[in-house]
Amino acid sequence: MRNTLIFTALFLVMAALIRVPAVQLIDVYIAKAAAALRQPLLTPFFKAMTGIGSSGLLLTVMLVLTLLLAYRKKAAASLYVYLLFLLERTVNEGLKDWISRPRPEVSHLVHETSFSFPSGHSMNAASMYPFIAYILLLHIPFSKKHRTAVLVWTGLVTILIGISRIYLGVHYTTDVIAGFSLGLALFFLFKKIGENYPLVRQN
Repeated sequence: MRNTLIFTALFLVMAALIRVPAVQLIDVYIAKAAAALRQPLLTPFFKAMTGIGSSGLLLTVMLVLTLLLAYRKKAAASLYVYLLFLLERTVNEGLKDWISRPRPEVSHLVHETSFSFPSGHSMNAASMYPFIAYILLLHIPFSKKHRTAVLVWTGLVTILIGISRIYLGVHYTTDVIAGFSLGLALFFLFKKIGENYPLVRQN
């Protein structure tokens, strides 16, 4: 629970800092600087990364995970993945409506209609992809043999999803940090639950 508390505290710090004028100025400066760095070759890449953090693609990944686990007669292990996703989406949408922070005032390269804080894509990435990796490493032999690669790619993809949201102009840096923080808090919470109350035995 220690990690969950640490990342929850970091989220609360971000929620307080976005009301501080100096922090707001830094956020605006970074948003404008990111917009100025846009390049024809980078934009498709970051749009693709943002797509990886979308709820629609995550649901597809979760379904594939369930099928892989079902093949190994461990489909029940995916239940926590769906519960985490449901909780994470509910919390994110509730916080966005409650805090009601407008999106950055730079040109948006993707269409968004909700509020800005915390970043939903970053929260998706930081909660779901590490937890999916955790489940894979527990129950899929191929993943265990390539543990380092799974962990590195999970971390890299998560970070790039967050960066993509700033590059595309739809989030401030504090939005992304807050999304990462709360996402990781939920990841460590569900990891602890999974360790204490496993739904299937490990290999």
